[in-house]
Amino acid sequence: MSSDTITARRWTAATISVLVVGALVGCATPAPTPGSTPTETATPVLDADTAQRQMVDAVDAVTTRLGGDWRQRSGPDSAEDCTGSDGRAMARWTSFVTRTGNDGVADEMPTIERGWREQGMTVERWGTASEPTVVGRGGGRLASISLSVAPGLTAVQSVSLCFPGDADAL
Repeated sequence: MSSDTITARRWTAATISVLVVGALVGCATPAPTPGSTPTETATPVLDADTAQRQMVDAVDAVTTRLGGDWRQRSGPDSAEDCTGSDGRAMARWTSFVTRTGNDGVADEMPTIERGWREQGMTVERWGTASEPTVVGRGGGRLASISLSVAPGLTAVQSVSLCFPGDADAL
């Protein structure tokens, strides 16, 4: 097997691993009742632009700290349905970025965790020492953000607060 084939297979396996972790992060909150959409418990932001800007700023803070060449995999203009704390149908943005390599990420995770806690987020750590995931939730500026490490790959995934609007129309 050629080295290009091996590299492609490793890249594919790493990407799938990060996507699985991302799906698990999204599934970590309690499941909604049938026929409903996920509920956002924080006060919704005033508009879609503010929600998107807060989410993008949070992702940029992590990616800038870690450095490297990041690739947008989805978002930041991918919208999904959610329900506001008052029961109204709303929308929220999602974003998913990756970069190859994970040099120095584990060393930066405690600083990133501390920064998220200082913003009022609750922080959870999952995975293993060699393939950790750190998740921040709450804080009033976004619903969640995660930083994940897989072999040869680093990913940041974020979900904005709910805002008035229809995800399908965005």
